Amino acid sequence: MDHKGRTITGLVREIAANVPALRDIPPRQAHSTWREEVILVYCVGKGKFSEGPDFTRETQYINLQMDMYDLSGKWIGYQLGVHVSHSTISDLTGVPPSPQGAFDDPASPVPHQIVKEYTKGVWTFADGSEVYAVGPAQSHLVPFSDGSFLFMVTTGQTITNGTGRYEGCAGTKQATGTTFVPAGLIPGQFPQPGLVFDAKTIETFRIVKKQDLGPFPR
Repeated sequence: MDHKGRTITGLVREIAANVPALRDIPPRQAHSTWREEVILVYCVGKGKFSEGPDFTRETQYINLQMDMYDLSGKWIGYQLGVHVSHSTISDLTGVPPSPQGAFDDPASPVPHQIVKEYTKGVWTFADGSEVYAVGPAQSHLVPFSDGSFLFMVTTGQTITNGTGRYEGCAGTKQATGTTFVPAGLIPGQFPQPGLVFDAKTIETFRIVKKQDLGPFPR
């Protein structure tokens, strides 16, 4: 018991009462309207490069098979996806010119990058409900000082449909993922046909369910 007469257990409960519950992450302030469902998850699993005629210098496919967790670490489902890349090593290691001009002017020019990668995926939640999405992607290789790399991927997908509680839904889904590439594998051994690697992603869903959707204006 402390000098104010409060027990340690009481203090812990007091602290816990002032910490936002993980079920409230993201907070309501992150939702534009109560009809928008915002979900934050992380995924851990494997990626596998394509083989045979589906793997060339110009084109590689990656299949992702990953478990999905909420931010408290609770397993909530899994994802399956396919990523196709037409990027060269120069594309992966190149850095776009830093943006110039005003950042507080809506008419300020924005650099246009060529899209060379695309994704599709299905995210299945523990109750069997699914979300489907497709969209562009971009990969980047970031070198470490010891010769190793981070293989980094970002995606911007449009939700096309769903099943279960997400049947007929609409929205967007974004993800950023990385895998560690040990020194000596680039160039030559990463990527290579049939290579399996560890993958980790952080993903955001913004979903509007079917019952809240209206017709598009003419």
